[in-house]
Amino acid sequence: MSLKIRLYISSLFLIFSISCFLIVKKIHEKNMTEAIISTTPQFSFLIQNNHSFSNNDLDKTKSRIIINHFNPTCEHCQYMASELLKDSQKLKNVQILMITSADSLSTSKFNYDYKLILLPNIIILRDTNYQFQRTFGTGIVPSFFIYEKNKLIKKVIGETKIENLIY
Repeated sequence: MSLKIRLYISSLFLIFSISCFLIVKKIHEKNMTEAIISTTPQFSFLIQNNHSFSNNDLDKTKSRIIINHFNPTCEHCQYMASELLKDSQKLKNVQILMITSADSLSTSKFNYDYKLILLPNIIILRDTNYQFQRTFGTGIVPSFFIYEKNKLIKKVIGETKIENLIY
Protein backbone atom coordinates (compact mmCIF):
# COMPACT_ATOMS: atom_id res chain seq x y z
CA MET A 1 0.00 0.00 0.00
CA SER A 2 1.42 3.36 -0.96
CA LEU A 3 2.21 6.08 1.56
CA LYS A 4 -0.45 8.32 0.02
CA ILE A 5 -3.18 5.73 0.55
CA ARG A 6 -2.06 5.05 4.15
CA LEU A 7 -2.09 8.80 4.92
CA TYR A 8 -5.53 9.11 3.35
CA ILE A 9 -6.90 6.19 5.40
CA SER A 10 -5.26 7.54 8.57
CA SER A 11 -6.77 10.96 7.94
CA LEU A 12 -10.22 9.45 7.42
CA PHE A 13 -9.86 7.42 10.63
CA LEU A 14 -8.79 10.54 12.55
CA ILE A 15 -11.74 12.56 11.22
CA PHE A 16 -14.13 9.70 12.04
CA SER A 17 -12.71 9.37 15.58
CA ILE A 18 -12.98 13.10 16.28
CA SER A 19 -16.53 13.15 14.92
CA CYS A 20 -17.55 10.23 17.15
CA PHE A 21 -15.96 11.91 20.17
CA LEU A 22 -17.84 15.18 19.50
CA ILE A 23 -21.14 13.36 19.03
CA VAL A 24 -20.72 11.40 22.27
CA LYS A 25 -19.71 14.60 24.09
CA LYS A 26 -22.82 16.43 22.80
CA ILE A 27 -25.09 13.55 23.85
CA HIS A 28 -23.49 13.53 27.30
CA GLU A 29 -24.00 17.33 27.65
CA LYS A 30 -27.65 16.97 26.60
CA ASN A 31 -28.23 14.19 29.13
CA MET A 32 -26.56 16.26 31.88
CA THR A 33 -28.76 19.27 31.04
CA GLU A 34 -31.89 17.10 31.08
CA ALA A 35 -30.91 15.80 34.52
CA ILE A 36 -30.22 19.32 35.84
CA ILE A 37 -33.53 20.76 34.65
CA SER A 38 -35.66 17.76 35.67
CA THR A 39 -36.17 19.63 38.96
CA THR A 40 -36.07 23.37 39.44
CA PRO A 41 -32.35 24.08 38.94
CA GLN A 42 -30.21 26.38 41.04
CA PHE A 43 -30.09 29.85 39.49
CA SER A 44 -29.39 33.45 40.29
CA PHE A 45 -30.46 36.33 38.07
CA LEU A 46 -30.96 40.06 38.61
CA ILE A 47 -34.21 41.87 39.35
CA GLN A 48 -34.58 45.31 37.74
CA ASN A 49 -33.06 47.01 40.80
CA ASN A 50 -29.92 44.87 40.28
CA HIS A 51 -30.61 42.77 43.35
CA SER A 52 -30.14 39.04 43.08
CA PHE A 53 -33.10 36.68 42.69
CA SER A 54 -32.52 32.95 43.10
CA ASN A 55 -34.62 29.84 43.47
CA ASN A 56 -34.58 30.51 47.23
CA ASP A 57 -36.76 33.57 46.48
CA LEU A 58 -39.49 31.63 44.67
CA ASP A 59 -43.02 32.05 45.97
CA LYS A 60 -43.56 28.89 48.05
CA THR A 61 -47.36 29.36 47.89
CA LYS A 62 -47.36 28.72 44.13
CA SER A 63 -47.11 25.07 43.12
CA ARG A 64 -46.52 25.90 39.44
CA ILE A 65 -43.62 27.96 38.17
CA ILE A 66 -43.08 28.94 34.56
CA ILE A 67 -39.57 29.96 33.61
CA ASN A 68 -39.64 31.90 30.34
CA HIS A 69 -36.55 32.86 28.36
CA PHE A 70 -37.30 35.90 26.21
CA ASN A 71 -35.84 38.86 24.37
CA PRO A 72 -37.60 42.25 24.41
CA THR A 73 -37.02 42.74 20.65
CA CYS A 74 -38.41 39.32 19.66
CA GLU A 75 -41.83 39.59 17.99
CA HIS A 76 -42.86 36.17 19.33
CA CYS A 77 -41.83 37.20 22.86
CA GLN A 78 -43.80 40.43 22.51
CA TYR A 79 -46.85 38.45 21.41
CA MET A 80 -46.45 36.07 24.35
CA ALA A 81 -46.18 39.03 26.76
CA SER A 82 -49.45 40.48 25.44
CA GLU A 83 -51.08 37.06 25.82
CA LEU A 84 -49.82 36.79 29.41
CA LEU A 85 -51.49 40.11 30.19
CA LYS A 86 -54.69 39.17 28.36
CA ASP A 87 -54.94 35.82 30.17
CA SER A 88 -53.60 37.04 33.52
CA GLN A 89 -56.63 35.67 35.42
CA LYS A 90 -55.84 32.14 34.22
CA LEU A 91 -52.26 32.59 35.45
CA LYS A 92 -52.85 34.24 38.82
CA ASN A 93 -51.86 31.09 40.74
CA VAL A 94 -48.67 30.59 38.73
CA GLN A 95 -45.35 32.28 39.38
CA ILE A 96 -43.76 33.36 36.12
CA LEU A 97 -40.09 34.22 35.83
CA MET A 98 -39.25 35.98 32.59
CA ILE A 99 -35.50 35.90 31.98
CA THR A 100 -33.55 37.86 29.40
CA SER A 101 -29.95 38.74 28.70
CA ALA A 102 -31.01 42.12 27.28
CA ASP A 103 -29.84 45.36 28.87
CA SER A 104 -31.66 46.99 31.77
CA LEU A 105 -33.23 49.78 29.70
CA SER A 106 -34.72 47.43 27.07
CA THR A 107 -35.95 45.07 29.77
CA SER A 108 -37.57 47.86 31.76
CA LYS A 109 -39.22 49.31 28.64
CA PHE A 110 -40.60 45.86 27.75
CA ASN A 111 -41.93 45.43 31.29
CA TYR A 112 -43.79 48.76 31.14
CA ASP A 113 -44.87 48.59 27.47
CA TYR A 114 -46.55 45.22 27.96
CA LYS A 115 -47.87 46.20 31.43
CA LEU A 116 -46.27 43.15 33.02
CA ILE A 117 -45.40 45.39 35.94
CA LEU A 118 -49.12 45.23 36.87
CA LEU A 119 -48.99 41.49 37.40
CA PRO A 120 -47.52 40.59 40.80
CA ASN A 121 -46.93 36.96 39.84
CA ILE A 122 -44.58 37.90 36.98
CA ILE A 123 -40.97 38.73 37.77
CA ILE A 124 -38.69 40.06 35.05
CA LEU A 125 -35.08 38.99 35.52
CA ARG A 126 -31.87 39.81 33.70
CA ASP A 127 -29.28 37.17 32.91
CA THR A 128 -26.12 39.25 32.86
CA ASN A 129 -23.82 36.19 33.05
CA TYR A 130 -25.57 34.20 30.28
CA GLN A 131 -26.38 31.47 32.79
CA PHE A 132 -29.75 30.55 31.26
CA GLN A 133 -28.40 28.89 28.14
CA ARG A 134 -25.78 26.93 30.09
CA THR A 135 -28.32 25.77 32.67
CA PHE A 136 -31.36 25.08 30.49
CA GLY A 137 -29.53 24.03 27.32
CA THR A 138 -31.24 26.46 24.97
CA GLY A 139 -30.92 30.06 23.92
CA ILE A 140 -34.06 29.98 21.79
CA VAL A 141 -36.63 32.65 22.58
CA PRO A 142 -39.29 32.30 23.62
CA SER A 143 -38.83 29.09 25.55
CA PHE A 144 -40.80 27.92 28.57
CA PHE A 145 -39.94 25.47 31.33
CA ILE A 146 -42.95 24.55 33.44
CA TYR A 147 -42.43 23.15 36.91
CA GLU A 148 -45.07 21.71 39.18
CA LYS A 149 -44.01 21.03 42.77
CA ASN A 150 -40.36 21.40 41.75
CA LYS A 151 -40.58 18.85 38.88
CA LEU A 152 -40.33 19.70 35.20
CA ILE A 153 -43.68 18.77 33.66
CA LYS A 154 -43.37 20.45 30.28
CA LYS A 155 -40.89 22.24 28.07
CA VAL A 156 -42.16 24.45 25.23
CA ILE A 157 -39.78 25.96 22.71
CA GLY A 158 -41.24 28.78 20.64
CA GLU A 159 -44.47 30.73 20.61
CA THR A 160 -47.45 28.88 22.06
CA LYS A 161 -50.95 29.35 23.42
CA ILE A 162 -51.31 30.21 27.11
CA GLU A 163 -53.39 27.03 27.53
CA ASN A 164 -50.26 25.00 26.65
CA LEU A 165 -48.49 26.58 29.62
CA ILE A 166 -51.15 25.96 32.23
CA TYR A 167 -52.74 22.61 31.26
